[in-house]
Amino acid sequence: MSSTAKEIPLCHQAWEYECPAAGGIVVGVDDSIESVAAVRTAAVIARRRRIPLHAVRVIPPVASYHINPGVEFSERNAARIRFSIQESELREIISTLNPADTWTVEVTTGTPAPGIIKVAEAHRAELIIVGRHQHGLTDRLFGSDTALQVMRMASVPVLAVGAEMKTVRTVVVAVDFSIASLAAAKQAIAILGGSGNLFLAAVTPSHETGPGGFPVPADEELSTDLASSFRRFIGALQAPIGTLVEPCVLTGRTVPCLTEYAERVGADMIATGSHARSTLQRLLLGSVSAGLVRSATSPVLVAPPGAPIF
Repeated sequence: MSSTAKEIPLCHQAWEYECPAAGGIVVGVDDSIESVAAVRTAAVIARRRRIPLHAVRVIPPVASYHINPGVEFSERNAARIRFSIQESELREIISTLNPADTWTVEVTTGTPAPGIIKVAEAHRAELIIVGRHQHGLTDRLFGSDTALQVMRMASVPVLAVGAEMKTVRTVVVAVDFSIASLAAAKQAIAILGGSGNLFLAAVTPSHETGPGGFPVPADEELSTDLASSFRRFIGALQAPIGTLVEPCVLTGRTVPCLTEYAERVGADMIATGSHARSTLQRLLLGSVSAGLVRSATSPVLVAPPGAPIF
């Protein structure tokens, strides 16, 4: 039996013999409350933008075992029943959301993050949505945080949610004037859907003094003509008339500054770009995106540079 269950559209028409529409949203579903929030968020965005939604559940493979020769049963039958149960549960969750004809479900085996990525690539998804769980230090060190793993592996934007996100009116974007942060800002505009508030937040380090009282130089990339950099950045965004774009400069440590500012302006989401780093750098240094996913109370969207705008 294939490790992936047959995709079954949620309607009961001849769609059963057609391929699900490409693109749209892939949402990872497990048994957690955060996962339900992710599905509901995906449903809101898919319905508003009229794009396909594909819900996937990745279950661990079962080790081979010996069947009693006297029992007319087999591992293949056991696997089929297991898939059927998981698929039924997934279909039941989706059916409560008034699904469109282009919404489909899938059950596959493997490790959660690679499994979700594989399905997203197969469907040429434009956005991945996953639930964001609270993890301890051990989980972070050994890489068992599925949301972060998906973000590090994906070539498309990933939205991590801890609670259902219904309507997005205000977004804070972490800006360092890179291609990655521009991609994040454009994705945020797409999710706003033509109207709302977009706060572009650049964070500069606080003024510190070194030995002998001499000031430590500020980051040159952010301190060199911020006004000019913001003008170029906003011009590249080409935001629609209904979107209010407001630049701001924060001072301090990046992640705390962004999370505090997002709470202050009542942001429905924080968006940031994902910069290419080696596995070792990510493990030892962490990143702004990882810090936001772990500490922000609002949903966090992470966009890799060059990601398509859905």
